[in-house]
Amino acid sequence: MDHLYKQPDGKLFELVNQLKEPTMIYDLDGIKHTVRVLKEDIELIDNAFLHLAVKAIHNKEMLNHFAHLGLGCDVASVGEYRLVHDSGFRKITTTSPYYSRDSMSTFVENDIVMDLDSMDQLNDFVEMGYSKEVGLRIAIPIPEEMDTIATFGLDSRFGIDFYENKDELVRLKETYDLTISNLHIHTGQSTGASFQFKLNYLLDIASQIDTIKTINLGGGLFYLFHNREETRELFKEMNLLIRNWENVHGRKLEFIFEPGGALLAGNGYLISEIVSKKVHKKRNVTMLQCDTSFWNLSPWIRSNPIFLNRSDEVERVVFVGNTLFEGDSLSDFKEYEVPKVKRGDKVLFPAFGAYALTNARRFNRLNLPNQYVLIDGEIHSLEEEIRGEPFHSV
Repeated sequence: MDHLYKQPDGKLFELVNQLKEPTMIYDLDGIKHTVRVLKEDIELIDNAFLHLAVKAIHNKEMLNHFAHLGLGCDVASVGEYRLVHDSGFRKITTTSPYYSRDSMSTFVENDIVMDLDSMDQLNDFVEMGYSKEVGLRIAIPIPEEMDTIATFGLDSRFGIDFYENKDELVRLKETYDLTISNLHIHTGQSTGASFQFKLNYLLDIASQIDTIKTINLGGGLFYLFHNREETRELFKEMNLLIRNWENVHGRKLEFIFEPGGALLAGNGYLISEIVSKKVHKKRNVTMLQCDTSFWNLSPWIRSNPIFLNRSDEVERVVFVGNTLFEGDSLSDFKEYEVPKVKRGDKVLFPAFGAYALTNARRFNRLNLPNQYVLIDGEIHSLEEEIRGEPFHSV
């Protein structure tokens, strides 16, 4: 059974030395593989669809590739919506902790139903009197025994507590003739147990709101796909549960999964050059100075660097970035044991496909990496402007 990610075309490693500047490479064949794996499993649940969380990547051409693979997408702002609105995604959804009234108007005018995050948002929406259809982002009270540091259950700051606000929701629904059509969650990584809990919780809410058509289960699929066989069995069980629910209530539901990291993280590589070496005396470790900044690029990223040299000797190193910030290091000065490195060697940092550039800083006014896509063993430039300054091709 295929894993979520596959090895990239070996030509990637041949091409690396042609690159003269820091570069981000997206592996399109790898992305297609990951999309296929996710679809195969998600579609074990009838009427379930794969979407992309646009917050993970803002490159227009790459977004077009995801649209052409038949995905939908979720946006967190009008800015993200404008980026994707003509890409051909099957469906566009949106949730955000804040929408200005102008933003609300834009989404309503374009027939995008907003999944609102708070009662204050909902009150703003009904006061506008502009639309009757709305969705709700729901806070999930994941039991303590199911919660983890990556689950974001009771620790999450997002979503409406349905049962705490049920009476007010009923009042607003009846007073303003609202149609609540969507339920939406996004609560960090899901384990099998927490996924079951979340689904049951949302189905219980849907049984009390007879206008619900769509349940968006968000992303956080890394834990689930650690053991794909178990996840497939789980999805089969959940499909039976959902079908029984639909038979009892006499209506069909659509289900959406919207990962960002799971689709992209393992299919993107940061390419950098070692420009100097020196020993950090207090830490007693060799510092490998890279020509790109980890502080500017990788707030959430943990990576296992790949070197192309074949030295039999190894050394203990940390990777540091090129800003004037003491903390500019890969994985908070994590130490790696790598083949002995010389100045000018290139290094590939995997797991940079998601969030790196959408979170990027321009500290010290340093250029962000060039962007390329690997297709059939060849790289193609994804030149575009970010924050007013263009990427430059090699």
